[in-house]
Amino acid sequence: MSKVGIIANPASGKDIRRLVAYASLMDNKEKTNLVRRILLGIDSTEVDEILIMPDYYGLGQKALSGLVHENIRTGVSILDMKVSGTQEDSTLAIRLMVELGVGCVVTLGGDGTNRAVAKGDRSIPLIPVSTGTNNVFPVMVEATTAGVAAGIVAKGIIDLEDVVSTHKRLIIIENGSESDMALIDVVVLAQAFVGSRAIWNLSEVKQIICTRAEPNSMGLSCIGGCVCPVGPDDDHGLHLKLGEGSLRARAAVLPGVIEEIEIQEFRLIKLGEDVELVQKPCLIAVDGEREIMVRAMDEVTVRIERDGPRVVDVNKAIKKAAKQGFFTSRG
Repeated sequence: MSKVGIIANPASGKDIRRLVAYASLMDNKEKTNLVRRILLGIDSTEVDEILIMPDYYGLGQKALSGLVHENIRTGVSILDMKVSGTQEDSTLAIRLMVELGVGCVVTLGGDGTNRAVAKGDRSIPLIPVSTGTNNVFPVMVEATTAGVAAGIVAKGIIDLEDVVSTHKRLIIIENGSESDMALIDVVVLAQAFVGSRAIWNLSEVKQIICTRAEPNSMGLSCIGGCVCPVGPDDDHGLHLKLGEGSLRARAAVLPGVIEEIEIQEFRLIKLGEDVELVQKPCLIAVDGEREIMVRAMDEVTVRIERDGPRVVDVNKAIKKAAKQGFFTSRG
């Protein structure tokens, strides 16, 4: 039985970066439209069932209410789960979807949303659709197309090995045990309190550890990309120490904000390698959001591994299906 899941975060794309930079605001009305188009794309592939994560705004319910019965033939249901209005909703939803046998999940959100999903499961193929702020992990793709690709994958029409890649992740090891993770970057801040979750004051940043560092991306990983580009397929990451030094980089650290940053040193890090923190006590941000307070006596390292989420290449999936005749029929 083929099933597709949808995890949409109504809170993505609404943080402080709309006040301190020039980030766009994606309202929940537009997200509802995206969910509606994803539903119709999935439905066109004739999967058996679509499961949607519930949320405080009701994106799934509102998307369904705008569709007349004739528009969608697939059975659609909202997951039976308690909504907390936090990242834990996405983590719980993906775990429930695993139990229910979902074959592919479409996520709507930014790096933080996909990190929350990956904390719950990294085995189900994902199609991450960008709706957040500093998005490196999710991609800009038409929602209808994302839905079609998800249905193709869930139905087993194509060989997953041809269209799915396993991404890297950063593992935070605290006092000998894994305590958290990031998909794109771990940032060490000279702070002792969380405050606003998003990072916008670069004077606090002392260290950046990245799985990917691309000069055409947005956010702190872009700093590394302007110095030493690292792509998702490279079997290494990048470690930077910021502060007074001979090297300066100009990078798009926020939407519409390009700054010059001083870098003490940088180096590539191998898969499986541990990186120590340069400062304690400190605050650790994961994928752009302040999360973890580190005390002076804590032993904390960051390790890079290629055991992150499995991500579908939407273009490859649809082309493979087309070559196999999935979209055609003879009368």
